[in-house]
Amino acid sequence: MRSETEPSSEPEKPGDQTRMALVVAALKLFGSKGFEATSTREIAAAAEANIASIAYHFGGKDGLRLACAELVGSRIQSVAMPALADIDPGSDPASAQKAFERVAMTMADFMLGRPEARDIATFIVREISNPGPVFEHIYTEFILPVHTRLSTLLGLATGHNPESDLIRLGTFSIAGQVVYFRVGHAIVARRMDWHEVGTDEVERIKTVILGNIRAFVETNRKPRP
Repeated sequence: MRSETEPSSEPEKPGDQTRMALVVAALKLFGSKGFEATSTREIAAAAEANIASIAYHFGGKDGLRLACAELVGSRIQSVAMPALADIDPGSDPASAQKAFERVAMTMADFMLGRPEARDIATFIVREISNPGPVFEHIYTEFILPVHTRLSTLLGLATGHNPESDLIRLGTFSIAGQVVYFRVGHAIVARRMDWHEVGTDEVERIKTVILGNIRAFVETNRKPRP
């Protein structure tokens, strides 16, 4: 599914535009208010659509929630998977580390530099704090494949089993930094006395995350025989 900010090679039909507007509006409201606290009337109003269009396009509020999850997952994969697909570190730990760093920085650019990432991050945080069918879909279809591939790279970089607790938790800790800097955007900006988080500020954050990745690898690298 294409983000509303991405160009299309084909003109959208009015129904497609309405469907996307509803998903974007619901994503924002579900993330900020929660699923239960958000009414279909609010969503329709935010999307400037007829309330009946929710049932028409999605079968109801639950179907719209799943469509939001699909959008979130597709955006995560559209950023992470192309970078991962181009990586073939072989058995070289240094190449694996560079590949891991490159993917992490790509994700940081998206999460910290793209306006729609704010709504994506808040939606994810809401859903993972209340596990259910939508959580299972996001986890199985999108988070697990990306996390598994990143764990493979981090395991190769350090010499540890990619499925070990150390590597799986280490991958989560690094990915979690990126998400926190997005979700905690206002806190970070205020504490840093930043009027905005622009290109320069994002680069400073990326430098810290990159340093943390290298510190993790250095601390946990197994001596080579």
